[in-house]
Amino acid sequence: MNDLKILTLRELHIKWQEIFKTPAPKGYTKLYLIKELTWYFKYNKLPSKLQKQINNFVDDYEKTKSINIRKIKKFEVTIGTKFIREFKGEKYEVIAVNGGFNFNGKLYKTLSAVANVITGTHWNGKKFFGVV
Repeated sequence: MNDLKILTLRELHIKWQEIFKTPAPKGYTKLYLIKELTWYFKYNKLPSKLQKQINNFVDDYEKTKSINIRKIKKFEVTIGTKFIREFKGEKYEVIAVNGGFNFNGKLYKTLSAVANVITGTHWNGKKFFGVV
């Protein structure tokens, strides 16, 4: 379904809610939502890796009646995802690439490393770029 690419992030969240009757997982980027929804429309099911994660969460919840938030917050990024942050009046753009993150033509292993370069202090990169 190629028309997914023209939808906004909000519209993709609405589409996810309509299909799966539950909100899209927090932290999913536009590209990741498009990837998962495209798979669903193509095969009429979720990718096996995502379905396995969901099944594990349900099993864990049924056993403990609680959710291990650390498991949920696993951070995966699709190559090509762009992170944009304004900091002290300047706009910074970082692109996820194979092997890490490209910032100003240099490869960094983590978003935290990029955030540290931008701010000059230690930062959790996911928090700095607003993805957790």
